[in-house]
Amino acid sequence: MPRDGLDSLLKKWEMQDLIRLARESDDALVKILNAVSSEDIDLRLGALSALLELVKTANWRERKRILELGFDTLVDALSTDDPRVLWRTLAILSALLKNNPLNGVRLLKLVKAITNLAETRNVVVWDELLNVVDNIMAPYIGDDVACELKELLKNGTAGEALIVAMVLLETGAMDKDCWVVLVERISSALLSGEPRLIDAGLVASLKISKLPPVYSMDVLIKELLPALRRTIVDCKDQLRKMRAVEVFDKLRETLVRYYRVRPREAQRVVEELMRLGLMDEAYIISSAIGTIPSSPWEAYGNRGRL
Repeated sequence: MPRDGLDSLLKKWEMQDLIRLARESDDALVKILNAVSSEDIDLRLGALSALLELVKTANWRERKRILELGFDTLVDALSTDDPRVLWRTLAILSALLKNNPLNGVRLLKLVKAITNLAETRNVVVWDELLNVVDNIMAPYIGDDVACELKELLKNGTAGEALIVAMVLLETGAMDKDCWVVLVERISSALLSGEPRLIDAGLVASLKISKLPPVYSMDVLIKELLPALRRTIVDCKDQLRKMRAVEVFDKLRETLVRYYRVRPREAQRVVEELMRLGLMDEAYIISSAIGTIPSSPWEAYGNRGRL
């Protein structure tokens, strides 16, 4: 099809014709992808809308084909500040990434692009960004890429660090050297007072509760549990409070299971927690091994003991 014919379909938002052409021909698909970079905003939005409709009904092979041909174009499209372009592009990438692993180079390019959006206050864009993170798969990440991710985790803004923390949790690319920093940055997000960061911090905390016990649990007790407890106490939004309580309970169950079979380690941790004044946390761990220290309990809302 001539380029002007395709442009006409894009401007008229003739979705069904565009989807049919994209499925039939790589050449047509590439032309639609090229329109994503057009300076004509109508062409850009038409192309993105067509691609979004296409990926919604695409099977795995079709999504893989679109990802291979359009990854760089779509990631580059995230450099705009137009929310109409951003949420469509993020929604497309989220769908394409399902069960389609990235190599280290592509992962790093994607992470850099989405961390540039980390301070957005647009709720739709932020939610779509988190959907992208949730669908990221990267079976192997080289040391150079891992180092850049850890640098962002350590020195990035609160939003940047939280996004990288979730990427590391999704890909399993973290190690013991960044474990403590990762938990601390998630805990800070929970205490930030920003609803978007709190919600993402709760998602990240839930992911942590599902991890195998490979890393030290101490930092979860000292940092994450108190942060979750404070979130529950301070939260005015009842739905968010309920999610925080659910995550707290999941994490507590994880810690109890871990320390129940490690009584000596548990006793050491309990003693340290009591020295730090973290009496409620000490109670949780000591209960796992059947020794309950005497400690004052505080009431947390209507829930009582957590």
